[in-house]
Amino acid sequence: MKKFLLFFGLIMIVTFNYILFPSSAFAYSYGDPGKEKMAEAYKELDKHLENDDWNRAEQVYETYKKEFDLYFKKTQPDISEAFKDKDKELLRRSWQAAMRLNIERRLHFAQEQFEDYGQAKLLLAKARGTYSILEPIYSKNSDQSSADQIYQAFDEALKALGNPGLFGIGNKQSDRETFDQKVQFIIDKLQPQFPIVSEVEKDKSHLTEENLGLFDKMGNEGSSSFWLWFSVGLIALLIVLIVNNKRKQKKR
Repeated sequence: MKKFLLFFGLIMIVTFNYILFPSSAFAYSYGDPGKEKMAEAYKELDKHLENDDWNRAEQVYETYKKEFDLYFKKTQPDISEAFKDKDKELLRRSWQAAMRLNIERRLHFAQEQFEDYGQAKLLLAKARGTYSILEPIYSKNSDQSSADQIYQAFDEALKALGNPGLFGIGNKQSDRETFDQKVQFIIDKLQPQFPIVSEVEKDKSHLTEENLGLFDKMGNEGSSSFWLWFSVGLIALLIVLIVNNKRKQKKR
């Protein structure tokens, strides 16, 4: 009888979990909620690049090519160019940009599903897990304090989700405004650090050698000669104006 009651109790627990938390338990097959396979693959990619093993690096990319086709299409021209030219830095930066886009994607859907606590929490965990791969790069390019602020923003966003509790016990009120603020903070911090490489180069394309040379001369070695001739020109213009003025006065 005791065994039957124990078995019955286990069945009831599983049933209640399914009824109360269907979306968080079964809607997405995420595996470890704190890991994103595409982001974890960056470590493997980086290792192959260190060993100049471009064949294995390309195999890593091919494994996740469908995800790139769907979600990170803007990075693909740069990735193709990186493999073609065997440009390690371009490939790393392009994959990093894709991870940043993936964080934005996860956070966007977390906002859309804010009322679904289990789902939003999983999406937030995926975004945080991806950031954990980018964080050493971010702190190297920026500073550790700023990198830690992003972790703090993730933690505060999680708190802002609230918690429905079990049967209402231990429930915490959600805060949509704070959640959106923290999400935007994370996005704003990551975007300039992990841009799409070709878009950055496109923005720089209006800076030609001619206009860069002009400003370099004005700002550096040629600055003294520039201001000398500028002053001479002003004096000459002043003399011409005075002479013309005197001529007008004589005619009168």
